[in-house]
Amino acid sequence: MNVGSVIKYYRSKHGLTQQQLADGICSISHLSKIESNSYIPHETTTQALLAKMGVQWKKEVDKQKRLEHELVEFIDCSIYFDLESMRHQYKILEKENEYIQSTELVNQYELYKFRFYTFNNDHQRAEKQKNLLERLKGSFSAPEKWLYQFFLSIYYTMIGQIELSLKLLENLEEGIRSIPQKFEGEYYYQKARLLILQDRYERSAYYAELAVRHYQLHYNYIRLLHAQMLLAINYTRRNLFVQAVELYGVLKRNSQITGQTDLYHQTIYNYAELLKEKAENRQAVEQLLEIKDKLPKDSYFYKAVLVSLLEAASETGQQTEEFINELKQANSGKNNEYFEIHATYFEKRFFSQEDLLNYYEEKMFPFFRKNGYIKEAKKVSTQLALYYQQKREWEKAHFYSAYQEQNGGEFT
Repeated sequence: MNVGSVIKYYRSKHGLTQQQLADGICSISHLSKIESNSYIPHETTTQALLAKMGVQWKKEVDKQKRLEHELVEFIDCSIYFDLESMRHQYKILEKENEYIQSTELVNQYELYKFRFYTFNNDHQRAEKQKNLLERLKGSFSAPEKWLYQFFLSIYYTMIGQIELSLKLLENLEEGIRSIPQKFEGEYYYQKARLLILQDRYERSAYYAELAVRHYQLHYNYIRLLHAQMLLAINYTRRNLFVQAVELYGVLKRNSQITGQTDLYHQTIYNYAELLKEKAENRQAVEQLLEIKDKLPKDSYFYKAVLVSLLEAASETGQQTEEFINELKQANSGKNNEYFEIHATYFEKRFFSQEDLLNYYEEKMFPFFRKNGYIKEAKKVSTQLALYYQQKREWEKAHFYSAYQEQNGGEFT
């Protein structure tokens, strides 16, 4: 433990000057060296300095050990994605925040707070923590530097900067052996997740399978379900429907058994996406209606379910006005352009085809392309390519066809 930092912490807490604390025990210059951790004092000196402030050395050692244990619990909860327990551990550690700043635990503590805020979707705190870590990173060990870049990648994913996030992970590829083995699965999982967002399905499947094997080996069951979800989505995107259906069956059963309600809802959503790919839109509507009213109406996921419902219901000729109104109401005041665009799009489906295609070209395609919504941009570009082929406007038809080829398949 940083004995000097602890002594300085209690001296500041008690409002003592160095002269007042050192008086009768050691010289001021000696105390100054102790507090800067440039000199390790004899145990009797340490005990005398602490005793003068009413602090017992043995209790201080026990406190350090307890905090180390609490921090390990905090770290393990993040690795096993036990967010509820992580929130509990965070509250325990935050009560000792000022004290931890005086210990050797501070770097790991601040790193995992960053990870916690990111997983907890607390954008404001995550941004502040990122700025703090930028100031601290000069004191990081090699593994801590690796972890900071890794957590930074996850942070950039949260705020939608996918390419930057993936670039950070690519830069960490060679350093994978320098970190504890228990982080390998998380690295594979995050890389698979980012690659699937870029339609790089073969590479995504490779890393997802590595993550599955790692989580199985280390009995990390919640993260195992997440990795299996990635594989199921991957199979759906590659039209491997039999394999995807089998995995979704496993996911539905195991997410219920383990009490992972959010994961169960996500499984139903992604299974509905599979049904839509198979043109089984009525069944997709049934699945989505099962979970829609169980979701918080101010959540992103609720609005995503409404968009999926609108897509499926439109294909079957069902009434969609109610869902459009729900989407507009849920997005009211949020100003999320993605959902605003979809609400307007479904309203325009009631009007002329020309009006709809103009909206495709002027609003939807530029927005999806600019913000990295590859799946949505490809879907819109397909419709525009067909439209311009029918009009024999070959230059525009080629542009939209070329976009599909450019962004599909594997990147080298």
